[in-house]
Amino acid sequence: MGGGFMPQNIERDGLKKDDAVVVTGAAQGLGRGIALRLAEGGARVALWDVKQDGVEEAAALCREAGAADVMACIVDIGDEASVRAGAHAVLEAWGAPYGLVNNAGIFSRLTVLEMNLKAWDRMLRVNVTGGFLCAKALGPAMIKAGRGAIVNFASGRALSGAAEAVSYGTTKGGVLAFTKGLAMEWAPYGIRVNAIMPGVAETAMPLEGTNLEELYSRGSRIPLGRIAQPEDLAAVVAFLLSRDSAYMTGQALGVNGGALTVP
Repeated sequence: MGGGFMPQNIERDGLKKDDAVVVTGAAQGLGRGIALRLAEGGARVALWDVKQDGVEEAAALCREAGAADVMACIVDIGDEASVRAGAHAVLEAWGAPYGLVNNAGIFSRLTVLEMNLKAWDRMLRVNVTGGFLCAKALGPAMIKAGRGAIVNFASGRALSGAAEAVSYGTTKGGVLAFTKGLAMEWAPYGIRVNAIMPGVAETAMPLEGTNLEELYSRGSRIPLGRIAQPEDLAAVVAFLLSRDSAYMTGQALGVNGGALTVP
């Protein structure tokens, strides 16, 4: 017979039971929901946050949910020394983590004219530099292990723009660029990097300056008729860590009920 297609020996890597995942911003909201979803699957979960009470409460819930092991760490992702200390604790206890979920972030409704340079720099440091520091601290061990997945949290505002959220949209545009570049840089090492662009969700950040009734009313303007719950985003994160997404890297998924469609 002549030449033809030669099937490849494909290994579909993904999160396995007892694998470790670091989740930033895990004290509440989306981060807590993601940590709980991973705990239910039997993962080891390291919860990083600056809110001590919240992260310890989330850790207790993860233990109850069935996590193989749980670690609650007070980590400021905008501070390199703090990130290094958190990474050291994870690596000493569990070795190389399989997953990193860069969920932590801050939001501001200040206009460009209202925002000073200190506030602008803080937005960049937490929302963009934070993901860089976490990847840099955990990446060498993941590269050595030859496997892993990173999920970064961007936003549809990076694509659409929004008045009174210029700083936030700018940082999330940076997250998208960071995701695509890191995906290409670390693909040869067996590490996949993808991003999620959530819409309005029932969490603390969107409730700043409004109330739950107003937040729910925004759901009527979304094609699927409701705002997101943490579980909606957690399910997609679990997919991006799983073997079912083994051929995906450098992608940004809109998880927003149809509020913004992504080409």
